[in-house]
Amino acid sequence: MRMRKGAIGALAIAASAVTAGSLLGGAAASASSPAKAPVVVVHMSSKAITVGHGIHRMRAGSTIFKVESARGDHELQIAKLRPGYSLAEAGADVNKAFGGDVAAVRRVDANIVFRGGAEARPGHPGYAAVKLRAGDYVFLDQSSNAYVIMHVHGTEPARTLPARRGSVTTFTYGFGNSPAKLPAKGWVHVNNVSDQPHFVVFNHVKPGTTGAMVRKYFHGMSEAPPPWGLRASISTGVISPNVGQLVHYNLPPGKYLMACFWPDDDTGMPHAVMGMWKLVWLS
Repeated sequence: MRMRKGAIGALAIAASAVTAGSLLGGAAASASSPAKAPVVVVHMSSKAITVGHGIHRMRAGSTIFKVESARGDHELQIAKLRPGYSLAEAGADVNKAFGGDVAAVRRVDANIVFRGGAEARPGHPGYAAVKLRAGDYVFLDQSSNAYVIMHVHGTEPARTLPARRGSVTTFTYGFGNSPAKLPAKGWVHVNNVSDQPHFVVFNHVKPGTTGAMVRKYFHGMSEAPPPWGLRASISTGVISPNVGQLVHYNLPPGKYLMACFWPDDDTGMPHAVMGMWKLVWLS
């Protein structure tokens, strides 16, 4: 099992491109009904992020991002920097934040709006549906130094998104989910109603895993994989307070540890270590 604790350190970073793809389903919308959200294909590598033919502009509105990786595990993260806060400052602060620097955590939380993202592995693309308003965004790879600046322009047209099969709500130090058993496959809405950024990691665990076992592991602050952990896992992108995204995943049914490893703005500790985790069933 991969216990992801600090993958965002790549805000320091290098460049490439983006483009919108075809409409889902391919059918034109009538004048009285919204169009389906377009699909933007994002190709990720350790050296570059490229999408389609490499343009750097896209229309505002709800968009589905299909994230592809030919080699290695990569995760698209979409973020917007506040005016006056540079990429260099962001990169330095993010690295400090994951080292436990509370002042840096607070600067990151205040100056970056995280809009979400999706994780991809070879042969297993990730999907995220994100609503973007006009402005300039950083599309970055959490697993490397690759990034691209995306200019989002225009007004937000009415667009339909895939039907969700479940929802996860992130609170300040906890989770809520509906239904009680989340789907093992499909679209799930993740919504942050807390006062700090969060991301959601689903890690497959053995059926007999208990809360006491998880607490013992986190209290020990071990870097070694826990003995009750299994291989399958997936992570959403980071989302800021009052931000939501849809994420699509396809995981083996079973028991999962749902956790967030964002550093806390009071202690600098990963939220999971402070109790932000939950054992859930996916079916």
